[in-house]
Amino acid sequence: MQGITSPLLTPYKNLSHAFSTREGGYSKTPYLGNNLAFHVKDDLETVKKNHLDFSLYLGYPLNRLVHMNQVHGDSIVIVNEASDLRKVPTCDAIITNLKNTPLMVMVADCMPILIYDPIKKVIAVVHAGRAGVLSKILPKTIQKMIDYYHCNNTDLLVVIGPSIHKCCYEIGLELQNEIEKDGYSYALQTKGSSYYLDLEAIIIQQLKTLKIKDEHIDFSPYCTSCNNDIFYSYRAEKNICGRFCGLLMLK
Repeated sequence: MQGITSPLLTPYKNLSHAFSTREGGYSKTPYLGNNLAFHVKDDLETVKKNHLDFSLYLGYPLNRLVHMNQVHGDSIVIVNEASDLRKVPTCDAIITNLKNTPLMVMVADCMPILIYDPIKKVIAVVHAGRAGVLSKILPKTIQKMIDYYHCNNTDLLVVIGPSIHKCCYEIGLELQNEIEKDGYSYALQTKGSSYYLDLEAIIIQQLKTLKIKDEHIDFSPYCTSCNNDIFYSYRAEKNICGRFCGLLMLK
């Protein structure tokens, strides 16, 4: 299983999409499997081979791939005809309406998010870890799609891929206090004396505020930490691991 897809997006034959898994691939321990990240200390040529295999599996032009230098911020980049596809943008979300221009987000516990407007034919990918969720990277990306491409929020389809879930996302007292101070107490759960953060609850609230339809939202059931044999997990692997991806392309 090189990738999993969303039932929300599979009916659209003009799209290619998938969340990669760590299964297959050429990377050796500690990046064992299909690592797609260039910024970890994996062998560069091995990562390139992993990318080539995944592009052949999903059928996208590797020379037009746009991925990001992700920095846990809220910067968003529009990819258009004037963009230099050889340059890796520093941002945490990318939007385009260009065909045959695959967009990729890489993660290992953070949320990989795919967005599609089937009316305007616009796509976006978003990297949303704790910092990104709290800085509203997803609502800001959707607003950018509305402002730049005149998308209608009620048309948007939003798919949240495999990520660390509340069952495994234990946080310390300092972060717990920060979460409560920011008004997200509803996203905290307790187990004994420990606190666990439910980022999915925050995302759901953000999407409700934007009036995204419930039937237009798909959350992956996979927790990356619980399913570390299928996906990379920064926490489960003690901060040394590869990255899997979410990819979306307009054909």
